[in-house]
Amino acid sequence: MKLTNYNPFGLTRADLNDWFQHPLAGFPSLSRFFSMDSPLGRLAADVHEDKDNFYASFEVPGVKKEDVKVELNDRLLSVTVTKKDKSGEQESSYTSTRSISVPESVKADAISAKIEDGILTVTLPKGEDRKGRSIEIA
Repeated sequence: MKLTNYNPFGLTRADLNDWFQHPLAGFPSLSRFFSMDSPLGRLAADVHEDKDNFYASFEVPGVKKEDVKVELNDRLLSVTVTKKDKSGEQESSYTSTRSISVPESVKADAISAKIEDGILTVTLPKGEDRKGRSIEIA
């Protein structure tokens, strides 16, 4: 007689690994809600600054500028990308949004954005209090 481990749920280690990697895979509507199943995925972002501006860059490969919406509400910069696919009579639409907090001193009326080579770059000019200055030593 061969002894085996009792497994009441019939799960293997591979099943658990799959679940940890894609916990919502069994719930397609939740996966779409959290953008895990979207062909757009989560928008990768990078933030950096120089002397005069903050820059927020988002990867948006294959997306046209009319499919991108950039908003600043209060101190929250939000980028929403909507992509529509049509094959035959079937049409589907995917949306992905990424938001980042911006410093209070950003000049909201001078914010600009451009898409180049699949990268959306939002330029956020610094207010006078955020710019560096030289201080003379007495």
